[in-house]
Amino acid sequence: MGSEEERVLENQLELQLNEQKDSLSAIDHALLIDPTNSELREVHEELVQAIKDAEEGLLHLKRSRLLSEADTLLPSTNIFAEQEEKVEPIDPADVEPEPLQEKCYSVGSICRFRYKDGRWYNGKVLQSDNSVATISFLTPTSENMMVRNTESVRMLPEFQGISVTDSDIRGREGDKRIRS
Repeated sequence: MGSEEERVLENQLELQLNEQKDSLSAIDHALLIDPTNSELREVHEELVQAIKDAEEGLLHLKRSRLLSEADTLLPSTNIFAEQEEKVEPIDPADVEPEPLQEKCYSVGSICRFRYKDGRWYNGKVLQSDNSVATISFLTPTSENMMVRNTESVRMLPEFQGISVTDSDIRGREGDKRIRS
């Protein structure tokens, strides 16, 4: 749904919400006059629930629209543009290679992993076996990450972390699996 359509729908929901609140005021006034009227109490309860549902729907629409606007703005705003830096050449005789240590991620541990958008995110390991971990986003930045709050990824020791890339992912009922 386009941003303009979402705004029109938000405006319609806000109008409906205002009308429902006006109706609720009228029913409250009628209940003051006749507090024993069971039909009025029933309508009052239904109207309160309808107002609550409309407010939740409006909140969801606004949040969804704002997150989608943020998603469209972030890729075009490259605040982390790579700058070309001059690097001093390293003398191979002075370099001592560090041993590559494979990190062990246990359930409940906090880690960083690379999502399909190429960015690194903080996550919490929910499930782990020898080479695959299910991770939840600690700080989701889009609605998609909130809906599918977990990622199943293959641990890659060469990154000293967990990596998720587009070419490695196949969707599977709300989670993502990594293939070698």
